Amino acid sequence: MTTTIASDHFFYTDTEGQGVTGPVYIKDIMWGNDQASGKDIAAADDFLFTDQKDVRITGKRAIADGDDLTRGPYNPGIYSEDGFKVKTMDGGVCYVTFERA
Repeated sequence: MTTTIASDHFFYTDTEGQGVTGPVYIKDIMWGNDQASGKDIAAADDFLFTDQKDVRITGKRAIADGDDLTRGPYNPGIYSEDGFKVKTMDGGVCYVTFERA
């Protein structure tokens, strides 16, 4: 099941390929477990967060179960002319706080 929530300041998804278009300032990025929905990170799961043109912003390969990634807070934020997307996410969920530029 695909779940994506996006507003002008908050983004959540449990599905790779989802994102936000247009110029933004990325404030926080978090890739983590969501045990309530069974979306957990396992050892060797990959996460890649890019702009809409597939230029890498951050990423990680989990070393162990539950090995998550947190980046931020950034002030004023990481500027991306082309928005962002979750390019690869083998498990877990992604949360992003951002502002429209």
